Amino acid sequence: MTRPTSAPFLVPAIAAAQFAPPFMISGVAVALPDIGADLMAGAIALTLVETLFLAAAVAGLLPAGRLADATDKVAVYKIGMLAFAIASILTGLVSSVAAILALRFVQGLASAAVQSVGPALIADAVPQARRGRAFGITIASVYAGLTLGPIIAGALVAVWGWRAVFLVGGAMVLALLAPAHFMLRARWRRPAPRTVHAPSATLLMAAMLALVGGASLLGEGVLGGGIAALGLLLAAGFVAWQRRLAQPLLNVPVLASNRMLAGALLVQWLIYCNAFGTVFLLSLHMQSVLGHTAAVAGQVLAVGTVLMALIAPVSGRLADRVRPSVIASAGVALALLAAVAAAFLDGGSSLPVIAGVLAVQGVGFALFSSPNMAMVMNAVPPERTGIAGALSAGARSLGMVTGMLMVGALVSLNLGHTAIGADPAAFVETMRLSFWLLAALTAAALAISVGRI
Repeated sequence: MTRPTSAPFLVPAIAAAQFAPPFMISGVAVALPDIGADLMAGAIALTLVETLFLAAAVAGLLPAGRLADATDKVAVYKIGMLAFAIASILTGLVSSVAAILALRFVQGLASAAVQSVGPALIADAVPQARRGRAFGITIASVYAGLTLGPIIAGALVAVWGWRAVFLVGGAMVLALLAPAHFMLRARWRRPAPRTVHAPSATLLMAAMLALVGGASLLGEGVLGGGIAALGLLLAAGFVAWQRRLAQPLLNVPVLASNRMLAGALLVQWLIYCNAFGTVFLLSLHMQSVLGHTAAVAGQVLAVGTVLMALIAPVSGRLADRVRPSVIASAGVALALLAAVAAAFLDGGSSLPVIAGVLAVQGVGFALFSSPNMAMVMNAVPPERTGIAGALSAGARSLGMVTGMLMVGALVSLNLGHTAIGADPAAFVETMRLSFWLLAALTAAALAISVGRI
């Protein structure tokens, strides 16, 4: 466990390292139209560029959290950052969609290690009474990465093309790994046998891949629906199997009995269905429907994340003084308002209107994230912070995957392999329906969140 005295140095180091992955995630969203034009990739392929990353991140979180608790959190964290950087650079050098998808999958696995272990390192070092502030700083860094990603990626695409996004992003990950590398000392120890149940991890990975592949092929007929149904069956089998294992990746009975933890994770999953789907849809809407450049789209997308970065530390400090569930519920309500407003956007919507939607969503997520993270980490004992961090990141990533699967399924059904710009009206119809579905999930999150107050 990290010593509490290291907290003044640990929090800035982790915050700096946490900046890079979200920078890459949001930047790639802006680069998608240029990737499609350069490599002649259709709507389904572009959806998979994002969805495969998220699926791998979800599937890798529980094994990474379990491994970190059993071995050394610092070592797992550093390895994840290094693998993420290498995969990013290689993505900028390849010239086929298949290679990009494979490397994005590797990036997702590496991201799982970073997402699960970062909050655990902070929880181990910071007293419970001050965790809201610490998580606020870290989440602000994440949102800063999300903010600068579209802006810088848009500029890079305009000057050097989409490859520069991955090359520069990979180099940035390496640079931001340096503070954590020198400030955090790894003490690797050999894990006990069967610490990570490999068959369970494999089953979870197969389930996520089947869900992603099936959703992307729904427009092809029975095949897509069958693969998606297989994914659901595999996921259900994974959960059922965990109940019978002595050392499960997901301890279902313990999770069900911990109401604070289960409630916080459920709300986090539902609200994050509304997160990345918004960025994906509005990025394509502004470029392929409204005709704006990647640079302009990046600047508009940054509006919400700027507010997230500014407000997250404030909401974290409030969570140390006021009941975190009250602040989190206010954030969910604003996210719902933004989703409903986005459902009314069309082919004539102006950039200020789109920016307003993103601003409301940004304030909502800023109010929600830090308090909810504090509730998750405060609900477990110190020896379980690694798996709690994995569960939190898993709920967040699973929400983004769920949202993207819904969006991907609708894109597949309405557009198929057709380029988005070839039928703007069909894309707008798909986008509006997507936002209504995302709003319904966010409304469910609000009902659960208010019930915790």
